[in-house]
Amino acid sequence: MGIGRGPGQLGLDWPTRLKIIKGVANGLAYLYNELSNLTLPHGHLKSSNVLLDHTFEPLLADYGLIPVVNKDHAHQFMVAYKSPEFSQYDRTTRKTNVWSLGILVHERLTGKFPGNYLKQGKGGNADLATWVNSVVREEWTGEVFDKDMKGTRNGEGEMLKLLNIGMCCCEWNIERRWDLKEALEKIEDLKERDSDNAEDYSSYGSEGEV
Repeated sequence: MGIGRGPGQLGLDWPTRLKIIKGVANGLAYLYNELSNLTLPHGHLKSSNVLLDHTFEPLLADYGLIPVVNKDHAHQFMVAYKSPEFSQYDRTTRKTNVWSLGILVHERLTGKFPGNYLKQGKGGNADLATWVNSVVREEWTGEVFDKDMKGTRNGEGEMLKLLNIGMCCCEWNIERRWDLKEALEKIEDLKERDSDNAEDYSSYGSEGEV
């Protein structure tokens, strides 16, 4: 099954959602290593292309297709071509998949479907990342998280860290956006529960704000 909000997936707890994100980030890093000749080793990273086994271990699907897909079809349907850099400048880079990872992080934390926030067409800027940034700027961060998410007690600090990692991955300025190595390191550092000496999560978010 994919990681949408289908039967059996409503109310996934925080540890399970974190496990999924860690698995996706590691899978993407594997593709970057194995398909290093491609600018976009995935190019179509979205929730329906992340399959889960019975233990909620994620498997990435539909990767490496851009070189073999009709260009017009790819530009119309593939997630990479909905990124800010393609919308504004008609280009993609190896950080474009990081933007897709950030959107997926936001989706897992908020329980919201990215397509509900996406304006089709160039110049559109109403996406899930923009909504998350606007809520955080208004200091309504508690309103971001999926109300159906369970197992959050003593994990709020780690959840906020992941939220800010997602913001840094979705930075519109591609020069300031994290690369995959940095994003993976930050994600791997996350725990299910806050530590007694947890660092200030706000240090993650300053780079990711719009």
